[in-house]
Amino acid sequence: MERQNDILPILTVKHFDVKSTTNHLLANRQQIGSFVVFSLENEPFSWRASWVLCKYAEQKAADIQPYAQMLIDNLPNIAKPGHRRETLKILSHLQLDERQCCDLLDFCFKCIKDNKLQASVRSAAYDMLMKIGEQYPEIRSEAIAIFDDTKDYYPHGIRKSIYVKTMCPSSHNNNAKNISLC
Repeated sequence: MERQNDILPILTVKHFDVKSTTNHLLANRQQIGSFVVFSLENEPFSWRASWVLCKYAEQKAADIQPYAQMLIDNLPNIAKPGHRRETLKILSHLQLDERQCCDLLDFCFKCIKDNKLQASVRSAAYDMLMKIGEQYPEIRSEAIAIFDDTKDYYPHGIRKSIYVKTMCPSSHNNNAKNISLC
């Protein structure tokens, strides 16, 4: 699939607005493929395409579903951490089959073990493992064990967020502020 250059002016404007760009994509669904292709490039504004696709997927994930394998296959080639994070977030909105989950597992486990990787990317990878863990509980258990071993390398806010989502999901909405970490 080839990217159409007609999306470049939309993504490269000085005062970019993700909400209006997402609305543009909702009105011009024929451009989804171009957005996906551009989101997988390592161009200066490719991360914006991923950001828009993530916001789009929150509303209409089924429209991006046909591109799931393409996103998974190209995820390791994405250079910028924030761009990887947004791509993982897109995938978190999609229904992944067993093969796609397997393809993502290795990447996500490598991310959460890499202490040099930006914490927000590691957190998104962890969230993806938790989503996969809904179908495959052994994955969830392994991810929790790895988090327990590496939690000291996460910034406090992300560590607390992961802890709340993982260890005490019932407390997530009620008293997350009152949870103290070991």
